[in-house]
Amino acid sequence: MQTQVGTMIINQGISEERVRSVFAEMIPQALDQYTKEAYAVSNSRLEKLEMAVIPRVMQVEAAVNAFGDPAFQILLRKAQQTAAATERQDDYELLSELLMCHVQKGADRKNRVGIAKAVEIVDDIDNDALCGLTVAHAINRYSPVSGNINEGLNVLEGLFSKLLYINLPSDRDWIDHLDVLGAVRMTSFSTFKKFRDYYCEKLNGYACLGIKIDSEEYKQAIELITKVGLSTNILVRNEFIDGFVRLEIVTKDSIKNLFISNDITSDLRPLTETETKALEEVWKLYSKDEMMLNNVKDEFIKKWDSFESLKKIRNWWEGIPCSFEITRVGTVLAHTNAKRCDPTLPDLL
Repeated sequence: MQTQVGTMIINQGISEERVRSVFAEMIPQALDQYTKEAYAVSNSRLEKLEMAVIPRVMQVEAAVNAFGDPAFQILLRKAQQTAAATERQDDYELLSELLMCHVQKGADRKNRVGIAKAVEIVDDIDNDALCGLTVAHAINRYSPVSGNINEGLNVLEGLFSKLLYINLPSDRDWIDHLDVLGAVRMTSFSTFKKFRDYYCEKLNGYACLGIKIDSEEYKQAIELITKVGLSTNILVRNEFIDGFVRLEIVTKDSIKNLFISNDITSDLRPLTETETKALEEVWKLYSKDEMMLNNVKDEFIKKWDSFESLKKIRNWWEGIPCSFEITRVGTVLAHTNAKRCDPTLPDLL
């Protein structure tokens, strides 16, 4: 940071030039295991890592000062060693993101260990296995926030279209590969929940029956909503079944996180406790007819399949031969790779 006082300029902290110097000072330590013949190739790869790291350092708050932290320098040396052993351009970018992940999330020791282990295996993991791990992580962790079904599915389509940068793996080998690397723990004698059931539960505000218009439950719902001063516009037509309305939400649990817009100022405010309880009571009025609910779920999946990338991941998910649990190392890798593909994603570590 430069501070000008009169005609003097005072430099505080680590400069960009010093960052580059620290990076260069650590290169001999990273390359001391290589022969003279391999040195030139390794050095060329480290230059590619530097080209990926330095611009990211300038974008992330406090990243410059991390170059003076011994813990970060140890991780940087590991990243340099991994970079020297790989020829894939994506690996340099992934290592850069992992270094920045340490800066932003490294205060948590669980994250720190996961990041360190992830750095060590970047050059070992197959592209398709990393893609599959990233998509599985995204399926588990990311959901839309809009209660509008078209908007929500469009957001998911945009996300998965970025994550499907390579054909997804279709056999069991990729899971074995990730298990060996410690990114997942495989459970050979069980399978994942059916995709239809999983997402209809995950997005139960979309795949629901709602309330039949002009029924007694509908009248009660209107009364509950108006009694707390909310607009009945929060009830929208259920596009999956005629004659029904639903709350414009993603899930039942998202009710407590809703924000209401002020009609005059357009400012947003969270729901009050009374308003939240009223909408939860409206949810309880939803029809529970199993046959109609199954029809709604079928229609939801048809809508899902109308999006190219979403259909691909559903077909892929249903072909996964066994279930697995993503470890902390796998979570760090998948999350960092997802952020590399889509920098707008929220941090969930």
